[in-house]
Amino acid sequence: MASEKLFEKKVEKYLHSIGVYQAGTPSHHMKEKQIGWFTKIWGGGYQKSGIPDLILCVNGFFITAELKASKGKPSELQKMNTARINQSNGIGIILYPDGFEQFKEIMKGVINCKHHIQELTYIRNALSSTSCDILTKY
Repeated sequence: MASEKLFEKKVEKYLHSIGVYQAGTPSHHMKEKQIGWFTKIWGGGYQKSGIPDLILCVNGFFITAELKASKGKPSELQKMNTARINQSNGIGIILYPDGFEQFKEIMKGVINCKHHIQELTYIRNALSSTSCDILTKY
């Protein structure tokens, strides 16, 4: 478990370095321009089993990462949830340390993708109301 925790810290450090910050990070702690958000899911009695470790929103894309140590194995539920995220047009990843460089390439691709932004912005602006408040600034 210790090697998985070390890998998790490495991933989080990388995310911060590209402007993807953990939920609740104060603005004055952000060294890079924010381009994304993530939260860490803690397994336990109050959390559904099989939810990926990291849930991210980067440049409008929904991404999840189930982090595993080199010899770790995902549960059947983790594999099912990852597959369903991908079937829903999100990006679900089971990430091992050996795949970290590929993960970085995925993040670069997501960051540089611009085509979906205009349509999402239009939908967000057109459908925001007091009954469906889509906050864009805080």
